[in-house]
Amino acid sequence: MRCLLVNPAYPETYWSLAHMLPLVRRHWLVAPLPLITVAGLLPAHWECRLVDLCVRPLEDADLAWADVVFVSGMLVQRASLEEVLRRCRRAGVRSVVGGPFATARPEQLGDADHRVLGEAEELIPELAADLEASRARPLYREARKPDLRLSPVPRYDLLEPGAYHYLAVQFSRGCPFQCEFCDIITLYGRVPRTKQPAQVVAELEAIRASGFEGRVMFVDDNFIGHKKAVRELLSEVAAWRRRTGAQLDFFTEASIDLADHPELVRAMTDAGFAVVFVGIETPRAESLRETRKLQNLHRSLAEQVRSLRRQGLDVWAGLIVGFDHDDADVFDEMIDF
Repeated sequence: MRCLLVNPAYPETYWSLAHMLPLVRRHWLVAPLPLITVAGLLPAHWECRLVDLCVRPLEDADLAWADVVFVSGMLVQRASLEEVLRRCRRAGVRSVVGGPFATARPEQLGDADHRVLGEAEELIPELAADLEASRARPLYREARKPDLRLSPVPRYDLLEPGAYHYLAVQFSRGCPFQCEFCDIITLYGRVPRTKQPAQVVAELEAIRASGFEGRVMFVDDNFIGHKKAVRELLSEVAAWRRRTGAQLDFFTEASIDLADHPELVRAMTDAGFAVVFVGIETPRAESLRETRKLQNLHRSLAEQVRSLRRQGLDVWAGLIVGFDHDDADVFDEMIDF
């Protein structure tokens, strides 16, 4: 079968950094890891192409080529995602939709022929077999959280060379904490699941083989959610970088308690990590309690940030204004912090 994978466009947002991209001569910030992972789960005899609407438009000829179109997206991509599904229906090509938006609100995607709810590793092989046998169901729903050892090396070869500022890999899914404003524990659970270190090294090697040189984003929900597994991974990644001389460095997202583990920070910097995104959220303790961001209490957040920086990790902070316990003074508190 001929499978066209389509990443919907994003509206202009703060997170897109769209006005920065011409300065670094890139079309888009980060490659669509979900779709190239799905491509890796499809049968080897299927012919796959990728169209990322952040990079180029979807042409009628693309739809005419395809036997089936796979689309994934988040809520922010809704307008573009729905337009892709409408175009598929008008062109008479079968469509499959999955991802966070489809999982959260499947009833709002009625133009799709098939909806995949949940993580892909156990669902896509079944769906592909059903499509080949002309017995595909309208709905596929995960029965359990999949073992990430089932996850393939993503199809980095489908990406347009030079289009992206960052490429992405994923080691784990899930987070042990329970911040009330976060959807991670709803989508992926509170028990972190991880890949084997050899899987991640194979993915990094695929990125290196593609010719990409730059920064790779570990898109884990909380990179240190499973500390023992992370230590094993970092040792293998450091050895791979020494062995290959790979010109890649890494950044990720982690909770502030990373600063409590200097040996883990050293292992990260030894493996090539340069930056960590940390959910600081607010310096106001009442707001942290309100939102169950309890891991940020009982410690000096400013000192934790200084500690990470002293140890070689730049810190990008996530900050939120507008919690129920915030008043006008919170702006000055945030600036002072």
